[in-house]
Amino acid sequence: MISSRITMLMARARQRDLQEAASRRWKLQQKDGTPVTRVTLRRAVIGDRERLRALAELDSTEAPTGGVLVAEVDGRLRAALPLDGGRPLADPFHRGAELVDLLRLRARQLAH
Repeated sequence: MISSRITMLMARARQRDLQEAASRRWKLQQKDGTPVTRVTLRRAVIGDRERLRALAELDSTEAPTGGVLVAEVDGRLRAALPLDGGRPLADPFHRGAELVDLLRLRARQLAH
């Protein structure tokens, strides 16, 4: 009987610790904005066509047809830069200007 009471108290204490840790992390995220855990810059592949079309639709423009660099945030396509000098695309519901800047920088690196 005592051991089950101790187990219950330990479980409650652990739950409280986890909730406090989550609360601290949430407060830090709110302070600094939405956290980005992973940004990937890469050349678009054929399998990206549908996602590029959807991104272009969100950005009220046409999907690029030639070579394209894309920026993914946590695996989600957020921005694209046509390598032929066309207009960059960005998801208007997320911060895209910084991603477009990164894509332009990467394009310059690849050009050298």
